Amino acid sequence: MTLTLDDHIHWWNYSSIQVMDIRLAVLEPGENTQRYQLPSHAFVYVLDGHASLQLDHKVYNLRRFHVLQGGRGAFLNIIAEERFEYYLILYKASLMLPASHPLMKRPLTDSPFQHQCVFLPEYPISLLRKLEDMYEHWANPDKLHQLQARTLFYQFVHALLSQMKQQGIAPVPPDLSAQVIHYMEQHYMEPITLQSLADLFDCSVSYLTKQFKSRVQQSPIRLLVTIRAQQAARMLKHADTPLQEIAELVGYPDAHTLSRSFKKIYGVTPTQYRAANSPKGSFIPDMPKARTRSALVATGSECYSFIDYDSHLHSSGGLTMVKTKRSSSIATAALLLCFTLILSACGGGATATNNTGTGKTVESGVSQQKPATASETSTAATQTYTDSRGTITIPAHPQRIVDLTGSAIGNLLVLGVKPVAATYDAMRNPYHKGMLEGIVDLGEGSNAEAILNLEPDLIITYDYLVENQYEALSQIAPVVSLKYGAANPQELLLEFGKLTGKEQEAQAWIDKWNAKIAEVKPQIQAVVGDHTVSILQPYSKGIYAWGNKAARGGEILYGEFGLKAPPLIEKELIDGKGTGASLSLEQLHEYAGDYVFTSNWGWDDGNPDVVYKSNVWKALPAVKNKHVYFIDADGSFFNDPISLEAQLQFIVDSLLNKSK
Repeated sequence: MTLTLDDHIHWWNYSSIQVMDIRLAVLEPGENTQRYQLPSHAFVYVLDGHASLQLDHKVYNLRRFHVLQGGRGAFLNIIAEERFEYYLILYKASLMLPASHPLMKRPLTDSPFQHQCVFLPEYPISLLRKLEDMYEHWANPDKLHQLQARTLFYQFVHALLSQMKQQGIAPVPPDLSAQVIHYMEQHYMEPITLQSLADLFDCSVSYLTKQFKSRVQQSPIRLLVTIRAQQAARMLKHADTPLQEIAELVGYPDAHTLSRSFKKIYGVTPTQYRAANSPKGSFIPDMPKARTRSALVATGSECYSFIDYDSHLHSSGGLTMVKTKRSSSIATAALLLCFTLILSACGGGATATNNTGTGKTVESGVSQQKPATASETSTAATQTYTDSRGTITIPAHPQRIVDLTGSAIGNLLVLGVKPVAATYDAMRNPYHKGMLEGIVDLGEGSNAEAILNLEPDLIITYDYLVENQYEALSQIAPVVSLKYGAANPQELLLEFGKLTGKEQEAQAWIDKWNAKIAEVKPQIQAVVGDHTVSILQPYSKGIYAWGNKAARGGEILYGEFGLKAPPLIEKELIDGKGTGASLSLEQLHEYAGDYVFTSNWGWDDGNPDVVYKSNVWKALPAVKNKHVYFIDADGSFFNDPISLEAQLQFIVDSLLNKSK
């Protein structure tokens, strides 16, 4: 439904407006604003001159007295044809109505603040006088003058809307999909989630997804994965850059995550793609084929906030100012209007039982725990828990947990809690064999309908895994979003203890673990002494070295036992921020310790013999002294309590028994 200008006026009457900035800017002939992304809603008033202005994908020729309205997130680029002087007014708006009001049911992109308009007012001088007064008061640091500037802003908007009504002009909604696509093409290397996109473009996650799918026939995150894969493909074809470096350049935390996403798009691993696109390789088309759902979108260790208005307003590389504005103490919190995602489309029915990762039961003969009745649910005890998103209310003793972490399911199993469902990654851990009967295999965990049919009372995930479906999941059950990598294994187990009402059991395991470590640590240190230990995993064109933050026994070898790593690993992967590093065979002697724990990193379908049968490998002191230990390849990826116990046993057996 298209909004009329009267609708726009109605919205303005029920909105709280905060002026963010008022600028007087000038561009000399040939200068431009370098595709400035509006950090808030905006008006542009042309004071003098001539310029070509592009707002998203539309281009306008602006001259004196032209007025432009644009919404937050729109891309603005002004190219001055001659000296171009203009005012820029930035503001934010929040609809102040009860949730039951009809206006609250409209998508934010239907609001006048997101709509776009360029027109020449019939009486521009009256608008200019208000702008000049507004700017003069805004530039004065006295609080009363700033309050007066906000008062004048309302007068300016009233006069502007009056002239628009007289001239029969109504703003038009922006092309939301085009805006999002352009943003992702420019920022694919940064942490991007569906929620952050919705925040940036002032809409709900459900509305953004719906609009995007109707225009592009896929979700925003699916397209983001495609964009990243295409960028990675270009690098793979034109440079011999290590996969880890490519992963970081296109927005992934590590090569493993890149490889999984890449294979979903292209059908082959990055290594296979690189080989096929070498001068002697076979041709693989640039455009990816349609495959399964979007890959997991990882977030970095640092948060990238799209809601920090001040950082946008004062960042370098923005618009050129005539004079320096006073420091602003503008509050950065924005009132976001949230909408409930309609779950009726998910429907009812039985749990899916196909073998495509949408609800397959591991052991079909095992029944699931009966869900609580309505009366039981209403009287069930609850608790508050603070996760990576904030404080939420969850059951004090959840009975039907869906685990979407992929790697942390062992924290539940060791506490005697069996989730009703988990993802494929959780089901493939060999150390959990015999503990997974009756748990539904959700594949990659993307099927919200399958999760809904399980009637969970709690969903647990990592923050980077379900950003593109968080809103849908939160309508099914409380979602605990744990920050990936923020806790060591013992701390993480304690968190799972809090979530399940099993804190005493969690602490008991930790005490038992610490006793085991205290018993064998002196023996291990006596055998290894000052010698170095490394964790190495070959792939088809090289080898990866790992530190103390990425499972594979690192937490035990370097953390619990305090064994020494080769200097480069110590510097980059233990003392530094890195988790893993790709290196060539020629560098192997710098990373390989006197003791080596290794396994084939099977995700890239590479041949480990490229490393294991090489002369460089055979020449290593650890190989010659038979101090190389082959840890279970699949189990090495996990560092939950059960996996740690298995890895500890393997390490102790390797270093003590085999060293005798």
